Amino acid sequence: MQSPLAFTVLTTTVAVAGITAVATTPESTPSEPTAQVASIPTNDECVEGDYVSALFAPGTDPEVVERVSQAIQNVDHARFELTGRWPGSSGQPVNLTYSFPSDGLNVPSGVGEGSGPNSINAMFVSRFGSVAAGKAKIAQAFAQWAQFTGNTYTEVSDDDAPMFNSPGPLNGGSGRGDLRIVAKAIDGGSGILAYNFFPGSSGGDMVLDAAENWGSSANDFRFFRNTVTHEHGHGQGLLHVCPVSGTILMEPFLNTGFDGPQHDDIRATTSHYGDRFEPNNNPASATFLGFYAADGGASEGTLALHNGGDNDYFSIDVDGPSHIDFSVTPIGFTYQSGPQTQACNSGDTINSLTLIDPSITVYDTDGVTVLASSDTSGPGVTESLTNAALPAAGTYFVKVVGPPFSLTDQLYDLTLGVTIDPVVGCLADLNGDMIVDTADLGILIAAFGGAGPIGDLNNDSTVDTADLGILIGVFGTCTAP
Repeated sequence: MQSPLAFTVLTTTVAVAGITAVATTPESTPSEPTAQVASIPTNDECVEGDYVSALFAPGTDPEVVERVSQAIQNVDHARFELTGRWPGSSGQPVNLTYSFPSDGLNVPSGVGEGSGPNSINAMFVSRFGSVAAGKAKIAQAFAQWAQFTGNTYTEVSDDDAPMFNSPGPLNGGSGRGDLRIVAKAIDGGSGILAYNFFPGSSGGDMVLDAAENWGSSANDFRFFRNTVTHEHGHGQGLLHVCPVSGTILMEPFLNTGFDGPQHDDIRATTSHYGDRFEPNNNPASATFLGFYAADGGASEGTLALHNGGDNDYFSIDVDGPSHIDFSVTPIGFTYQSGPQTQACNSGDTINSLTLIDPSITVYDTDGVTVLASSDTSGPGVTESLTNAALPAAGTYFVKVVGPPFSLTDQLYDLTLGVTIDPVVGCLADLNGDMIVDTADLGILIAAFGGAGPIGDLNNDSTVDTADLGILIGVFGTCTAP
């Protein structure tokens, strides 16, 4: 069965589906869209259905608006954010492939425009100067999603199988990408810019209107990139979001006042596919935050607890007894977000700062024994664990988690600080267990020939036989340096 179609029509001026709200006067030759927010007349409609979502340029023929609107008017407004997803469970990332069929391949009618030949490669040459340059812009759009999710995107070759009914590898197919990207003549300049299928047995495919002014180079071709990035939002399963405020990529109109996914878009995609470190739900898959032989730290931004059952594990290596500070700062603010309605004025007020109250737990090198924990701050407030002791050299784990059954998504930043404890009266004790033995000898041998600092007992920036001699000289003891 053909996958549901996410038909997103993006315009060269700010406009909402079926509404003649105008931010600027349409030009006879389409140029880059404006970033202004349109007012919305209450007597018009914003149309999105289970199978298709539509947006029209100002001045679009009323008969076209009526035809498309009637075709998709059976709407289930209870849906919000997602219509299907790629194989996997909530919070699980996917590795997606994409491909570009050869020019001339027949592209069937998707929105009533009639079938026509693919011209994606010729369009890349005419708009960007080369096929490679056009593909690079597509990859750039995918990378904007990948920087927030655990999803990956890899271009593969395409076998030119029929469009819209030839599944890619994730759905049992072969010879082509999970996502296939083509261009064809749709309705000339302006009007319909692109449409996209939701995920499914043959979903995710994107069709661009070859007649558009994709060569507009302003803001690094943001007109083209935001169109592609928005369309692939549907290719992930995301729906349109209202109200119209000019702040969210998945609103039902194109906006070039920002670049790529915004706060609500990131919350939506991480809720379904996890953040960029997923899967890191246990010590074995923990995200490594670095090795510390001296005082230091790390920070990571825009991570997500995709629901109350999501455990985010992190690990660090230290070369001796240490103390750590670890903090989690929720990200968010109050705004409206909801499913697209006829007037596109829907949206419950959401305070995305206080949706999940995270806690922090530090585990010993076995990943089980609790060394310290903190759950004292309320929702929306930085949770901090300070001066937690790590008793010896080794790999330690930190877990960030929210309360169970919180079926929502909380973005957060983390900050880590590591303080290496001073060595007190124990020369050549490289693992901090207060004795010089075969464990320390093994550490030095592993570092042999390097520049230190591990194993460089005489501080000459080389781990060599001189350091080995020092260790052997105090073997079995704990001698003051």
